[in-house]
Parts: sequence; structure tokens; C-alpha cells
Amino acid sequence: MRHSYLSTRNITLGALLLLACLATIMVRHHAFFWDTIQLGSKHAHWYYENNFRHLLLPDEIDSGHPPAFGMYLALVWKLFGKSLAASHLAMLPFLLGMVLLAFRIGDYFGGRENSWMLALLVAADPVVAGQAVLVSPDIVLSCCFLLVLYGVLRGQSGAQILGAMVLAAVSTRGMMVVVALYLFGLAVNWTKSWTAPVRQALPYIPSGLLALSFLAYHYHQKGWIGYDEAMPWAPSFEQVGIQGLLKNMLVLAWRMLDYGRLFIWLSLGWLFYRQWKSGAPGDNEKIRQAFWLLAITLPLLSITFLAYRGLHGHRYLLPVFLSIAILFYTTLVHTSLTTRLRHLLFGVAFAGLLAGNLWIYPDTISQGWDSTLAHLPYYSLRRQMLDYLDEQNIPLESVGTAFPEIGPLKYKELNDEVRGLKEKDLSADFYIFYSNVMNDFSDEEIQRLEKEWRVEKRWRKGGVKVVLYRRVE
Repeated sequence: MRHSYLSTRNITLGALLLLACLATIMVRHHAFFWDTIQLGSKHAHWYYENNFRHLLLPDEIDSGHPPAFGMYLALVWKLFGKSLAASHLAMLPFLLGMVLLAFRIGDYFGGRENSWMLALLVAADPVVAGQAVLVSPDIVLSCCFLLVLYGVLRGQSGAQILGAMVLAAVSTRGMMVVVALYLFGLAVNWTKSWTAPVRQALPYIPSGLLALSFLAYHYHQKGWIGYDEAMPWAPSFEQVGIQGLLKNMLVLAWRMLDYGRLFIWLSLGWLFYRQWKSGAPGDNEKIRQAFWLLAITLPLLSITFLAYRGLHGHRYLLPVFLSIAILFYTTLVHTSLTTRLRHLLFGVAFAGLLAGNLWIYPDTISQGWDSTLAHLPYYSLRRQMLDYLDEQNIPLESVGTAFPEIGPLKYKELNDEVRGLKEKDLSADFYIFYSNVMNDFSDEEIQRLEKEWRVEKRWRKGGVKVVLYRRVE
């Protein structure tokens, strides 16, 4: 009995649950960052300040997604006060859910004695970790992806219904994830009966009705679904031609290898080679199921990635990254290896993912700063910059900058401060607030700042730098 309580599985489970709690406490004062400013704070402010009188968001912040995440956050503020701490703590149930579900899914694909490996791979993924320290709807999406997947694997219709409804309520991408999971369930539970597709669809009827109702109402009220030419981020939805498609395919391949995931693919390739060499590739049912999961989620979630100009965020592919981890783990467990070699391959993949948080590209290469822990130093550097501007009596409205620092501080710090920095204009601004976490400075602008402007103040910590430039008169 004593041994069972101190098993590797239970120790890892306890450690990851504790880590989720400690990490949430440690980042509880961090401002909203990157897309969470729009998808979290601004949406929640609308419902909070209007006491939930409106279902749809105003045009200037309506990106076509169902508004459940903003409503949830606003409700948390109503109950516990509008604060950064309450916002971060609102994410904790979903982080804990991801940990528990990773173990349950690991139990299914590889047995209780091995599921700690899948849980650690999920926790070590830089995109999961980077989003986990933010107030992010993609953590809700990832948790519910795992919940529905668990329901499919274990035949738990309740888990499928609940998870699918939240997915349909949190984003249009969540709706696509529901479709992917339905097709996965159809693939792994296929029978020759014509009723199979109908039976598999039953748990998804509530989420389908919810999605269709929202989309129909949104179209009736606003005349568009998913995309509108007048929205501020319309350029990201520009469709690409053949040349753009080929470029996006290269970017997608880069995302598949980025931030240490290269080591998973190398290890997985070697495992597939061992399977092929043994003369029985694809004979294992669990490996086939894990393969189907990736084979279905990757194409479906890549449609918008490939078709449009600016929808290339790492977080858009989180269900794909989770599916890659599941396939690697399942193949690792079910390939005939010595225990030492199995643990060595796991260690290579795990260490590679952890090291992915240290992958920082040159300033002229855009990277997903919200998708690794490398962005963590930014919060203290940003605070130093803002304090310096106040000490020097430099009005924030006179300082040019780029996403994510444009606009009132209230949406980042929840302090009701309407002051904020302006969008950069190097031909007119006297001060420029630059950081390498900002992807919207062009290569030419970065070179001009270095050559033609004077550094008023510079701060650096880890791989993040923050610079206040002053025009040379």
C-alpha cells in the first residue's frame, strides 16, 4: 500500500498539480499580454461594465468568436473583484483539469504505470506552458479538447457533451476542434452499420445547436460570420495565392519543429523505424488510434493557417501539439525497447521541449512570445519602463510603440487607468518604446532606431529587452 502511494505516477501527479497552483500564484500580478488583452480583458470589460446587458461585442472588439470566455472572466470579476489575481486564478481549474486529463488519457494509451510520461510531455510543451501563465481562452480550449478526447476513448458521453459545449462557446476554432473529435471518434469506433455516424454524433448535438444558434444570431445582427472587412485585424484574414500557400506550408512545418518539438519528431521517426523493422508496423491498436488523432486534427486546424495571411500563431495549433505528444508517448510505450532506452528517448523529448523555452530568434524574426516561458521577464522590464516615463514626466500618449502596448493601461493592468501609449510613427514621434517581444516593428524600423535614434534607457533580462529611444535633434 505504501508503495502505491509513492508510485512515480502519484508523485508526478502531485508535483504537477502543485506546480500549476504555484505558477498561478507567482504570475498573479502579471498584466494581460498579447492576444489575451483583446480576447480576455477587453471582452470581459465590455460585459463587466455593461452588466451583461448585451450578448454580442461591439464591432471594434468583435472577432466573430462566441463570447463565453469574456463572460466567464467578467463573472469572476463580479464575484471576486476586478483584479489581475482574480483573472489568473480563474484559469487554475482548467490548468488542474489538463493535468488530471493528461494522466487519464495516458492511462488509456499506455497504462497507469507510464502515464506520468505523457503528463510531463504536456506540461513541458513550451506553447502549453507559455499560455498557462496567461489569462488565455486557449487553455480552456486545450482542457476541453482533452476532456472530449477522454470521453471518446472511455465512452463517457457526459464528458463529450460538456467539453464540446464549452469548445463551441469559447471560439470558432473550438467549433472546428469539436468536428475533429467527432471524426476521430468515428474513425476509431467505426462499424459498417449506417447508424454509426448518427450514434457518434449524438453527444455533439447540444454543442452543434449552440454553435449554429450563435452563428445565426451573429449573422442576423451583424451580417457576417467569422470575418468582416471592417474589423481592425482584417489584414490577417486576407486569402493567399499559390505562392502564399507554399510560404504558409513552410511556416506550418516550422511551427511543427519549433521550440524543441524537433526532438519529439526525431525520436518518433526512430520509433517508427523500429516498428517497421520489427515487421509489424501499425499492428498496435493504441498507436493506430493516436495516429488517427493527429491525422485528423492537423489538417482540420491547418485550413485557416494555410489559407490566410496572418493566422499563424502557435496557440492556434495547441490541439495538434497535444496530439503529437500523445502519438509519441503511445509509440514509445508500445515499441519493444529496454526500459533504459525508453526512458532515454523520453528524456531527450522532455529536455528538448523544456529547452524550447530558451529558443529566442534575432529581433528581425517574428516569434510567438506568448507561446513560451521566454516572455516572463517582460513584465518587470515593462514596469521599469513605465515607472521611468512617469519619473521623467514623459506623457504616455507622446510615446510611440507597437502591439501589445498600444492603448489604455486599464486593459492590461485592470487599474482603470485611461492613459496609454500611442501607435508608433517614426516620422513624428519623439520617443519610441521598443521591445523584442513586439513583432510589429519592421526590419527597416529596427535598423532606423539603432542607427538614427539615441538610446535614452535600456533594460534587459534573460532573452527580453526593452528600449526607450529618443529622436536625435
